Amino acid sequence: MDEAPQIIDRDDPYEKYANGVVFDSNTGLEWLAGPGKNMSWKEAQEWTENLEIDGRGWRMPTRQELETLYQEGKGKRNMTRLLETPSWWVWSAEPVDGLSSSLFDFSHGTRDWQSRTPRAYAVRVRK
Repeated sequence: MDEAPQIIDRDDPYEKYANGVVFDSNTGLEWLAGPGKNMSWKEAQEWTENLEIDGRGWRMPTRQELETLYQEGKGKRNMTRLLETPSWWVWSAEPVDGLSSSLFDFSHGTRDWQSRTPRAYAVRVRK
């Protein structure tokens, strides 16, 4: 039988585990903040698809999923401190055209397509 993951921090409704995974009990989604570097959309997609932390099944989040993280005035980036990155912009899975994709802007809680310094998050439904 698998052991329950060790909870190292909480920020209701979020729990952060020792392996870096953050669980949102409101949505049933598990989140993982990407590497501490800016990435192209393609790099973000490859990173999420190749993740093996606590099993597979990771993918890039949709804009709607990213919106569930947005909490105006919370933390440094309008989200739980358990997932904050140094960037306001995070890639979403939806491509805009053949050359770009949409970003979610945590400074305003909106979609953005401009050239920014985006980061990546991985998401999956809790198994």
